[in-house]
Amino acid sequence: MTTLVAIQGDGWSVIGCDSRASDEDGRYMELATSKIVNNNGVLIAVSGASRGGNITQFGWKPPKPGTTIDLDTFVTKKFIPSMRKAFQDAGFEGKEDGDAAWQDSNLLVSIRGVIYPIFNDYSWDREARNVYYAGSGGDVALGALEALNYSKISTPAAAEKAVRRAIEIACKHDIYSGGEIHTYIQEG
Repeated sequence: MTTLVAIQGDGWSVIGCDSRASDEDGRYMELATSKIVNNNGVLIAVSGASRGGNITQFGWKPPKPGTTIDLDTFVTKKFIPSMRKAFQDAGFEGKEDGDAAWQDSNLLVSIRGVIYPIFNDYSWDREARNVYYAGSGGDVALGALEALNYSKISTPAAAEKAVRRAIEIACKHDIYSGGEIHTYIQEG
């Protein structure tokens, strides 16, 4: 269980997370590694199954987009297929005959300051409001961001402060989130 929160600005993004891992019974541990890493210039934040985070953060080197390719096209045709192959090679993907492919992690990925939420079925959609969240504390954090008037934020520093505060509030109200808060800024 997790709280991930991200804000995308004009040419930048901020992603934050808590540092607690827990099971459905509420047993937890404070993680020694962050749920967000910079892997080959890509910020990758993971909620859900820890195995997806292990693979994307430490067992795979994501491709880099060229300067001439549209990022949406890159994520769809290069990034996600490469990540999926890493999951398959590690035995992490679940798929039965006739079913769509799936994996058990949700990711917030920032490439050149553009955030892509990658869902269990490998799809992605960008949010018109430029705010993203995942994990058990994500709804609480989103409410906190709304109360903090996130839509008026125009700088990475102000976004980082709001993301940190939203995660603090989520940790207070979600028993599955807690520990140290980590934030990362990426500029495009």
